[in-house]
Amino acid sequence: MRVVLATLGTLGDVHPFIALALGLKARGHVPVFAGAESVRSIAERHGIEFHPIRPDGPQLIADTGMDEGAMARAIAEDFDFIVNRVLVPYAAVTLADLKPVVAGADLVIASSFSIHARIAAQAAGVRLATALLQPITLLSAEDPPVLPRGETVLVTLRRWFGPGAVRPLLRLAERRFAKGLKPFAQLRAEAGAPPFAGNEMLAGPLAVERAVGLWSPAFAPAPGDAPASFCQTGFVFYDGGFAGQGLSPALEAFLDAGPPPLVFTLGSMAVYAEDGFYAASAEVARRLGRRAVLLVGDDMVGQFRSVDAEDVIVVGYAPHSQLFPRAAAVIGHGGIGTTAQAIRAGVPQLVCAIFGDQFDNGARIARAGLGAVLPKRRYTVDRAAAAIDALLKDDAIAAHARRAAIALAAEDGVGAALDALGLATVA
Repeated sequence: MRVVLATLGTLGDVHPFIALALGLKARGHVPVFAGAESVRSIAERHGIEFHPIRPDGPQLIADTGMDEGAMARAIAEDFDFIVNRVLVPYAAVTLADLKPVVAGADLVIASSFSIHARIAAQAAGVRLATALLQPITLLSAEDPPVLPRGETVLVTLRRWFGPGAVRPLLRLAERRFAKGLKPFAQLRAEAGAPPFAGNEMLAGPLAVERAVGLWSPAFAPAPGDAPASFCQTGFVFYDGGFAGQGLSPALEAFLDAGPPPLVFTLGSMAVYAEDGFYAASAEVARRLGRRAVLLVGDDMVGQFRSVDAEDVIVVGYAPHSQLFPRAAAVIGHGGIGTTAQAIRAGVPQLVCAIFGDQFDNGARIARAGLGAVLPKRRYTVDRAAAAIDALLKDDAIAAHARRAAIALAAEDGVGAALDALGLATVA
């Protein structure tokens, strides 16, 4: 089968789709990756057919007049920015890029934000599935999410009054965000796709033949009110990054030279709006008498060279699957890719959420006994030092982390997802 995988976003959004593409290749199918131009090198390195989809990062920066830091802050502070400045203004060109790719497909696997891919598939009459990367996308009343700015009102209502008190608020949220998505109704009509009465971003990903949940029950089991289309399959992992490199010789030497370090990371986007996180983290490590690895992104290494010390190393990118198992703890932003890799490594984690699903991911880490939370807006040297010290001394969290890693090692997220999508090995 010819299978189009369509996604836009950070490495945390891209890597699971690369993992699925590699699984498809191994089973004898033909994966076609539709994404931002920056992903081309990753896809083509593995012989995966690639088609660029607009907008990409440079185009957004040019059109908005914002640099990477300003854009990261805008996304963190205003969820509507994604809708009003990214999804809607480019809707027509994104759909135009996708139409010819989708036309020859047997199946389209779209991410939650890939409204355009869903429209293109439905207009062409091509089978459609969604790959969900995090539990918040289920909008469950039985297991309600912590909201994108960290509000816990839905969780509290569920605890006090049950899921019946939560459902009306979830429907209200769907209607509130649907207003900004009205242009997609016109786009559907023009493309010849059937109308969709619900919220394209929140309800649309679940209104498909099959929605696979690419996270482990060890992190968050499926709630009882998950839709009939949903199937939980486990985390899927790819860790090739932009260049496919392993650990650098300098990082290998640092890791070999002493006890396991603390690893601090803000993923591939929030590094541009780190706002003192790394300098504070270096001081936290010094205060705790711990070694530290600061993952600052390849573009930012020069900016943080002054933080380098005997017990602190500044690194651009390092494969999490190789670095995290050698860490004492991971202190990160709570992006689902980073969170999953820390669970897989069996190490405690402190989630310093910034926006979006990160607050919900952090709450689930704490609920599963795998770590603790300290929102980045409250991240100071004193608070972080106290939180990390407590985390490192918590034997129960360490034991939970080890057990979760064993559970993940027994899973085959890629295989389960492809089975759920009916993509058996070609004889």
